[in-house]
Amino acid sequence: MKKYIITGISLCLLFTGVTSCSDFLDRQPLAQVGADAFWKTKKDADKALTAVYAAFRNGTFSAVPAGGPCSELECLSDNAVTRGAHLAILQGNITPSTGGILNDMWMHSFRGVSAANYFLDNIGQVKGLYDEIDFNKMRAEALFLRAYFYNELVVHYGDVPLLTKYVKLDDAPYGNTARTARNEVVKQMLTDVDYALANLPDVAYTNGHAVKGSALMLKCRILLNDHKYAEVANIAGEYIHGNTNPFRLADDFAGIFFGKQLNNPEIMFSVQFTAPDDFHALDQMAGSRMTIFPSLNLRAAFEMGDPRIKMTLYEPGDPWANNDKTGKFEENGNRAEGTIPFTNLAFKKSLNPTVMAPKASTLSDQHFVKMRYADLLLMYAEAMFESGQGNDPRALAALNAVRQRPGVNMQPRTQLTRENIRDERRVELAYEGIRYYDIIRWDIAKDVIPTVVYNSGGTKRKFDGNLWPIPQAQMDIMADIWKQNPGF
Repeated sequence: MKKYIITGISLCLLFTGVTSCSDFLDRQPLAQVGADAFWKTKKDADKALTAVYAAFRNGTFSAVPAGGPCSELECLSDNAVTRGAHLAILQGNITPSTGGILNDMWMHSFRGVSAANYFLDNIGQVKGLYDEIDFNKMRAEALFLRAYFYNELVVHYGDVPLLTKYVKLDDAPYGNTARTARNEVVKQMLTDVDYALANLPDVAYTNGHAVKGSALMLKCRILLNDHKYAEVANIAGEYIHGNTNPFRLADDFAGIFFGKQLNNPEIMFSVQFTAPDDFHALDQMAGSRMTIFPSLNLRAAFEMGDPRIKMTLYEPGDPWANNDKTGKFEENGNRAEGTIPFTNLAFKKSLNPTVMAPKASTLSDQHFVKMRYADLLLMYAEAMFESGQGNDPRALAALNAVRQRPGVNMQPRTQLTRENIRDERRVELAYEGIRYYDIIRWDIAKDVIPTVVYNSGGTKRKFDGNLWPIPQAQMDIMADIWKQNPGF
């Protein structure tokens, strides 16, 4: 089957003809096409499944041309600082009307849920065109994606309306559904993921389609959020040590994020792009404007001599394509769109290190890695430790496999501790959007976020709690049914 790569413009052309792209995205016209006119062929089903994957194609979950990338959300954690659209998060005192990512995370996640439900409601109409394995695989992909988006929702908002059938997200959203208790939503997520585990192929990840490893990663994340350590240790351990595991640590750490992503053995799920028709603005926003940049806290987290420092960030004196005078990361000769941040640090991970002063027209098409094998190994090590199995040599071996991966070769740890597990996750997964979820589930965000300085005046961040408020626009519509999260 073809790779699921599609731009917002081409998605409009597939479904709407003369309808504008913004109208398409706002009004969910997949259902407006009508089952009688649309659900006739395999091509129709492929388009509908493509539309579910397309829910990742925005600044919340990947990136778009001339817009902020999802990697800017690293500033939610103590790893990064922004001078862009998410500054309100750093300043604190957020409200239901704050907008920005507080709205976007809700909106884009529910659009993904809605697209998945539309597909699941209608795929049965063409069941006779598929053999059982392929039909179940397509359903499994949609269920995996629905669970993925619901995981985002429960992490950020807690109780949310549980929708398992398609409803229009317009003037009467959510079918007047009450907010469902978080544990009930999680129960449905795990049911969806278990179906995906049973029906997705146990093969390497290559072409944008979720595979069994993708679903396993998601299940581990969901369970870890609820501190189900013994379950994660068992599930992850069986897969890691099993005979059919197709994944391994890549030989080139930097290549995972730029340059060597094609058929990379470490990537377990990603949002894929292909220029010139399908590109984004990551290099411009993070590389030239430096709207997101490392915190001093992140730099201090690296051990002396860790080569991942130079593959994750720029610091003074490093070779830098944006300086055609000295060739170094410094303001003298800087040709980038933005000045060097007050931390004297910038991100390098995932960027094209050879392009100078990238602009909106730069055809950046790095895939956005959402899941990779190193993360699974570290989740396994954590789950083993927290479930009382930290003395099992396989748990320490998993952590050291990451530390001693080719091109990193850090000194192995001799003992598994909570501190060295958490430290390893921080530096290995920096600027991948993982850290925020970690500090929330460890319940240390309240402690570490207020230590981050976010401007040259030394102002420190404020933290408003582990849950965000339900966006005010949603509350205005559902005021008679929903109650706002406590504190907002």
